Amino acid sequence: MVMERIQAGEGLLCHLIGQVRPDLARHIKETGEIETIVIGLGAQGTRHAGLMQEFGTLVKAAVAPGRGGTRVHETIPVYDTVAECLEEHPHIAAASVWRHYATAKEATIEAIEAGIPFIALITEGIPLRDMRDIIVAARKNRTILIGGNSPGAIFPPERVKIGMLPDVFYPEEPSPGRLGPKGVTIISRSGAILYHLSDALASAGIAQNGVIGIGGDAAIGSTFVDLVPLAMSHPHTDLVVIAGEIGGIQEERLAEDILEHKERYPKPLVALISGAHAPAGKTMGHAGAIVAPGQAYGTFHSKKEALERAGVTVVNSQYDLIEAVKGKLKRRYFDTGRYYEKMRTIWEAKPKPPSWGTLITKIEPNNILISGYPLQQLIGRKSLLEVAHLLLRGELPSAKALEELEAAALEGIKAPGPAIRRLGEEDLSKALARALLLDEHLASFPQEGARGPALKTAFALGRVGRYLSAILGTAPALEGLSNEASFTEAIYRTITGEMRLDPERARLIEAMAVASVDHGVTPPSAQATLILASTRAAYEVAVAAGVGAITDVHGGAGAKAAQFFKECVARSRRDGLELEEAAKGLIAEYIKAGRRIEGLGHRIHTQDPRRDALWRLAAAAGVAGENVAASKVVTRAFRQVRGLDLPINVDGVIGAIVADLGLDPLIAKALFIWGRVAGLSAHYFEEVASQPEMRRINFEQAVYKGPPERKVP
Repeated sequence: MVMERIQAGEGLLCHLIGQVRPDLARHIKETGEIETIVIGLGAQGTRHAGLMQEFGTLVKAAVAPGRGGTRVHETIPVYDTVAECLEEHPHIAAASVWRHYATAKEATIEAIEAGIPFIALITEGIPLRDMRDIIVAARKNRTILIGGNSPGAIFPPERVKIGMLPDVFYPEEPSPGRLGPKGVTIISRSGAILYHLSDALASAGIAQNGVIGIGGDAAIGSTFVDLVPLAMSHPHTDLVVIAGEIGGIQEERLAEDILEHKERYPKPLVALISGAHAPAGKTMGHAGAIVAPGQAYGTFHSKKEALERAGVTVVNSQYDLIEAVKGKLKRRYFDTGRYYEKMRTIWEAKPKPPSWGTLITKIEPNNILISGYPLQQLIGRKSLLEVAHLLLRGELPSAKALEELEAAALEGIKAPGPAIRRLGEEDLSKALARALLLDEHLASFPQEGARGPALKTAFALGRVGRYLSAILGTAPALEGLSNEASFTEAIYRTITGEMRLDPERARLIEAMAVASVDHGVTPPSAQATLILASTRAAYEVAVAAGVGAITDVHGGAGAKAAQFFKECVARSRRDGLELEEAAKGLIAEYIKAGRRIEGLGHRIHTQDPRRDALWRLAAAAGVAGENVAASKVVTRAFRQVRGLDLPINVDGVIGAIVADLGLDPLIAKALFIWGRVAGLSAHYFEEVASQPEMRRINFEQAVYKGPPERKVP
């Protein structure tokens, strides 16, 4: 049973954040996103990071010293410090802290001083003097701190969970599937009691717009006096329930504040107090749940009397709580059958089939998503370096980041390369793989830090340009390349050998490389790179393995397609035939000779999504000639000769354009490899960052976990 969510700006969590960081609350209302982080990745922090994410929480990142640059649950980037995290994700609104009690102080104060407005301190047993320093920092920065020893908080209408609370809550549902922000806010000292009374209220049709566990330790960041007025100031909170217990004086202090500042408590309040029959001096599970012998505070009766004197309804059972809340609200927020249906769905859910995740590319029939962006929309609109950054980082680069990528790529293409040449008719991929393995510059280029992988990939793309220029004999064209030149110009000079830039043709040539960047984890080149990455082979070794797998069987179709189209055009001219007739005759000869016609058909796409984008660019550049025209009729010609419908694929289109550019057919394969190095790099770094070493990789079990489809800016 999948539930939608309300607009984040309407919910209680955004309201609480607005009390501390109005600027961040405005950002939440504009974007509709509440970004959270997890601090501490022990067994519990790691487990609950995944459960929070499954609930619907936007867990933007995690912080764990010594694990920066990795990913947890395949999708959550990890940083060494909160400061590093906020450099990349400046709009973090909430954090949960799961560090050991010996290091929780430093981690929590770092998050507080970084300006994160809502923090759930899950750790229990923090030394009192450490907790004192944490509370001082929180009050100085006006941070809403719950805990230590807090189960966290959950906001059902927004589908945001910060901590370990189970999903036993239900939001307002004016009509099936349409949620609302109204309901009861629950604030509890005990996690276990909180779960039970929340389930009890939901079973009676009473919605919760927020459930907050303030923590059971003796010293905690926020008390009832701090939080109840904040909850009551939220326009969509109709009533507040507090779950108290014996020990301490929180409930008595709340009663005093109600009497002294009634204006802060404009809404109904119901209190459930546990421990009515606890013996004096007996600890009841929490450090704060102990009655001091002979004292007139901290007992069940002292709390009940104080709260009732302040006009608060006090109950001691779930049944009485339900009746009291129903009596004050006189309404239901949803059909209780919907709650039972939800819980039955959870209980009866079958185990998920084995899978593993990738954020890079989603392949579906006639569509290719690169981190959510359709590849066909990127072709011609974004440069190879921009798409490489997208593959590596999940977002297109800023202007500054693109400058850094350009500098790294130009450094790579200008630096001396290993002496390389093709040995006779040696496969181009083998020659390039050999160069990658021998390149000391590439091996020593740093790849550490958040930007390291993208910069190393840009440098590697530059190195491939250096190798290709040696093989193609175009190295002289690179000698005059200035430091201010773009990598697009470097690609153009490498491929054509021309020093004068033709912007439209340069755009077209680069677009063919962009069209080839990636096709998911199942192509042989990606599999080879991933297997070596799993063994933690060096970057250049793993990428070289992937490049070496790009043989004539995989990735070589473009060169052969270029040759085929050139033969079609030559026959059309020689025999005075229409291109389609010439194609039909040549196809018949190929079939009779048992030769394969490259550039046709695809195992997934019935219409390759990259096809039309490249055809349009070729026409815009004034390049689309007879070979491109032949590529547009070859599918129909093949159907008439062979009776099979094989649509032209991206290799065929690239081959036709390369032929019309008057370039060596080998250029089609060179562009495929050049673009694919970006994708192989992304797969390498993702495997190292997010997967265990030496895993058994079932490539068919890969699941895309990146952003949904979105428009290219």
